[in-house]
Amino acid sequence: MHFRTRSVEDAVWRRNFVAGACAAGFVWGGAGIALFHPTSFTHQVFLAFVLGGMVAGGVPLLSPLYRAYPCFAIPIVLPITFSMLMLGDRVHVIMGLMILVFGIAMLSSYARVQRLFREATDMRLRLASSVAEGSALQEMLRLDELTQIGNRRCFEEQLASEWKRADRNGGTLAVISADVDHFKAYNDRYGHPAGDRCLVGVAQAMASALQRPGDAAARIGGEEFAFVLPQTTVLGAEQVAERIRKAVWDLNLPHESSPIAERVTVSVGVASSDHASVASPADLIRASDAALYEAKRRGRNRVATVAP
Repeated sequence: MHFRTRSVEDAVWRRNFVAGACAAGFVWGGAGIALFHPTSFTHQVFLAFVLGGMVAGGVPLLSPLYRAYPCFAIPIVLPITFSMLMLGDRVHVIMGLMILVFGIAMLSSYARVQRLFREATDMRLRLASSVAEGSALQEMLRLDELTQIGNRRCFEEQLASEWKRADRNGGTLAVISADVDHFKAYNDRYGHPAGDRCLVGVAQAMASALQRPGDAAARIGGEEFAFVLPQTTVLGAEQVAERIRKAVWDLNLPHESSPIAERVTVSVGVASSDHASVASPADLIRASDAALYEAKRRGRNRVATVAP
């Protein structure tokens, strides 16, 4: 609705502008007739130069808007041309023809400027479209096609960016690693299409457990997920990890082949940058993976943290 209103307003503005250009042209053309001195050649030449300057100056100003320049220039050129031709002598006929040729040349210049303006506008629109398409493509390249959350590339970029931010500001950064428990057994029992549906549901449930805009969820492997939590201590990350585990538990997706529960569960590992062994993003990932391994060793469907 807003777009339609804006389009109507633009069309009205264009019509009014063209009408104003026409009115200005008729005013200047009428002034040329009124001020034309039939017996003073010097006066005639001066008037021709003034009106010619107006016609030439209107090319860059009025050419971008279709029809505005012809509506302005023609009413100026024709009266002074006819006034010269009507005097009939050789000098005035030549001057009148020169003014007419000058007017035609200005109209030709207008056509060229109009074409260049249209080409520039089209190029700008294509460029804007290309930029938008490029941005959309980049965003698509950062999404996991199946689950529609971030992919490994997204996770790595987010981790690198937040690590630099935390390093500058002296903040704490946490990473959570999570695996769906016994997912191969799930696929073997229910089939890969059901496994894909399971991953979609699990991914969305885990992503919904994140409550801050800066937190990022990503699928980094088959049934492997990771989360980046800026400005989060290990205690805060443990709380988020437990929400993630419980969100999957609450889905109550049947998993009759699981030896730990009759529903789909996840094991979760937590690590933060304030751990003594963490000196880089790679260290942080290794620490969260170690915590995830510990959660699995303890029986799965639980949260584990790397000991300080």
